[in-house]
Amino acid sequence: MKKLIYKLPVLLMFLAVLVSCEEELVVYDVDNGQTLAQFSKASASLATPEEGASTEVEVRVTTKSSQERTVEVSVDESSTATADQYTISNLVIPAGSFVGTVTVSANFDALPEEGSSVLVLNIDDIAGSNAVVEKGTFTVEMFRKCPIVLSEFVGKWQGQGAWGNTSLGYTTEVETFLNEDGELMMNGLAFQWFQGWWSEVIVTNEAVKVDVDLETGEITIPEQFYITSTYNGDPQTPYNLKGTGMILNACQKTMEVRPVFVQGGSNIDGTAWCCPFVEVIQLIQ
Repeated sequence: MKKLIYKLPVLLMFLAVLVSCEEELVVYDVDNGQTLAQFSKASASLATPEEGASTEVEVRVTTKSSQERTVEVSVDESSTATADQYTISNLVIPAGSFVGTVTVSANFDALPEEGSSVLVLNIDDIAGSNAVVEKGTFTVEMFRKCPIVLSEFVGKWQGQGAWGNTSLGYTTEVETFLNEDGELMMNGLAFQWFQGWWSEVIVTNEAVKVDVDLETGEITIPEQFYITSTYNGDPQTPYNLKGTGMILNACQKTMEVRPVFVQGGSNIDGTAWCCPFVEVIQLIQ
């Protein structure tokens, strides 16, 4: 009896291994197993210039075939993109391969001038197999990408200055122009905060030079003289200005700027009371 008790667990373990191996043969045998299919990534952002743009995503499967296989892909009803805004290539997995690639191309002219369109694709099936689909949704956000031309960023801008929350927010008005060297100049950043909450009177000020990376849209304001002022009639130490920012949308002419006042070597950027100054502005004329 004692020998049977010892042998029974061994037998059960052996049967468990056989069952486990049998299950793995059904699922993971690359020639005869059930096909598992999935997208290689879940999403992509497609900035689209006038000449158009495209993005690729792989569909990966766990089995191979001696013949090429078509992957059936459908557009999900949650998509906001219209049919004229995109094209989708045929998706074929070559013979003997585990991977196929689908290309999504965007049409600049059909995309909205503001905002974006979203295309959601689903893997439906793999031709010639009973596919199990996991991670079978791929989302592409498509929006217009316009070139950054400094002369097109000249004029009057308006927007909202934020200082941590709406109760500390302020409207802002900024003016830009090009100097003799073709550099972008800006004036008016954070004037409303300076004269409102800060309660100083601007006596003189000069526009500041703004460096713009025409490829990335990154904005840098090197430290330079900005303002002389008074407080209760008393002259104050002059202020320099520096900052960073980004062209948010070159088509819509919107940008974000984070200005920092510098007085006597000390930075005034809002963090002493709450949060950094952030001004989001749009060209109005």
